[in-house]
Amino acid sequence: MRNLIKAAGRLFGSASPQDAYDRGLKAFERDDHQAALRDWLAAGRAGHAEAQYQLGRMYDLGKGVVRNAVDAVAWYRQAADQGHGEAQARLAEIYYYGCEQPKGIVPTDEALSILFPNGLKVEQDYEEALRWARAAAEQGVLGAQAMLGYMYASGFGIATDYAEAERWYRAAAERGNAAAQLGLGTLLAGGYAGKSDPQAAHQWFRKAADQDNFTAWYYIGTQYAAGLGVEQDYQKAIAAFRLAAEHGFAAAQRALGLLYVRGLGVQADPQMAETWLRKAAVQGDAEAMLQLGHLNSRGAGMQPNLFDAASWYRGAAELGHREAQKIIAQMYLAGSGVPRDEMEAAKWLERAAGQGDPLAQLRIGALYAEGRGVERDYDRALDWFRRAAEQGNPDAVYNIGMLHSLGLGVPRDPVGALDWYRRAAEQGSALAQFRLGAALATGGDEVPQDYAAAAHWSQLAAEQGHVGAMVNLGRFRMQGLGGERNVPEAIRWLTAAADRREPSAMTALGELHSHWGDVKDFALARTWFERAAALGDERAKALLARLLSASPPAGEGAQPVGPPSERGVDAEVHAAGKG
Repeated sequence: MRNLIKAAGRLFGSASPQDAYDRGLKAFERDDHQAALRDWLAAGRAGHAEAQYQLGRMYDLGKGVVRNAVDAVAWYRQAADQGHGEAQARLAEIYYYGCEQPKGIVPTDEALSILFPNGLKVEQDYEEALRWARAAAEQGVLGAQAMLGYMYASGFGIATDYAEAERWYRAAAERGNAAAQLGLGTLLAGGYAGKSDPQAAHQWFRKAADQDNFTAWYYIGTQYAAGLGVEQDYQKAIAAFRLAAEHGFAAAQRALGLLYVRGLGVQADPQMAETWLRKAAVQGDAEAMLQLGHLNSRGAGMQPNLFDAASWYRGAAELGHREAQKIIAQMYLAGSGVPRDEMEAAKWLERAAGQGDPLAQLRIGALYAEGRGVERDYDRALDWFRRAAEQGNPDAVYNIGMLHSLGLGVPRDPVGALDWYRRAAEQGSALAQFRLGAALATGGDEVPQDYAAAAHWSQLAAEQGHVGAMVNLGRFRMQGLGGERNVPEAIRWLTAAADRREPSAMTALGELHSHWGDVKDFALARTWFERAAALGDERAKALLARLLSASPPAGEGAQPVGPPSERGVDAEVHAAGKG
């Protein structure tokens, strides 16, 4: 019947849409795009779905026409509305990613507005993308099934649904689609759709890799390097990474470089490491840039070069790498590899903080509190401290307490400050534990004196190495404040602090041996007072003078001490966030 219609068309001087399509196809095959366009336009306007699809491709690729995504979409949609699966799949891609107008085109050009009244740009539309991807996938179009799996897995524009993602990935993967095999392997390796199954993931990665999917080779290398789903084997990891790296896959180049840095599966070779890391870095791999910064700053078998290190850190920072932003900020604060510049440091810290990095939030808050690199602004400082505190940073909690204690940016509130100190102390902040212990020992400002609690918090801070807490704890034990006197314990803590050249600890040891100890040793007391006085401790100078001027029986020459020393307490807000 179809042949009869075609014959009738030729007899009466008219061609069928199929004839026009066939002629267009032959013209296209011999690269006569203008003839193909003429015939396919005739067929497409007559409703021929395949001709409409091919017209969409011509506008999509710029074959015989000016490349124009808007006109491409118009023809694809006509074909898609007739159930053309490939047209539906391509529509899904265009709507999912969007299409910018060609470079160099000025949208206000009057001539262009006449030639292209519908414009040259297609906006992203996730709902349309999902609709057309599902339509094509249900017809069995492999690419659409893989894409639908990706859409459900990524959750861009639609609700994440890993079960649906696995269903569509598997449908395409079992029919040999490499992208779907890679996606299915990723779901299985990560346990997104249930329990992690790295062994099954490895098999799917292999299938994709056998089709020259270099992302799959990278994942296989990662599995061998970590021993996930396979026996750990660095040499096999290197072989897999190399296959992907030699085809320009940046992540594999970076991974291969790191194995050369660490000497895993190969002899450590900093030059080879730098070669591969550079290959990744020049492709814009921020993590590779960070690692090059590390390689140049630490040497690792090479001559350290802080200037080059700073260049690589800055490159990664400009690409948004949070860790690199923090490091380059620190380099600007210290003038290491770059000129010292607190404004630059603050700029990079604020960028990292804006990405949610709690340590950067703590540090930029400290700079605002101190007015370093930025105008002093306690409100901004408090805001950054609160953001870091909400992420569990105990030093940020401590700094909020300091602001309340000193009345900076908020009304002065010693009791409220104590609550903040306690919160930070309970989270393990040695600074807060020390400050809380000192505040409870001193009392005042509506804070009740409590030596037992003071000793408890001071001991926790001392055990973390806080020198001021060691001194205070030594005094508590020496005088029996907050518990029984324990001279050997007092000597242990005070000596530990004195070994770190803390003069107040030396002064306390002088007092212990001249007054508080069960056995007085004025010669040893004098030694400790002299050491502390040489370091500028005023209390030691006064006690040494009394000791030297006195010629009394044993025990006179030293005065009793009062509440524990707060020496070592840094009353500035920057204590817990200093660069």
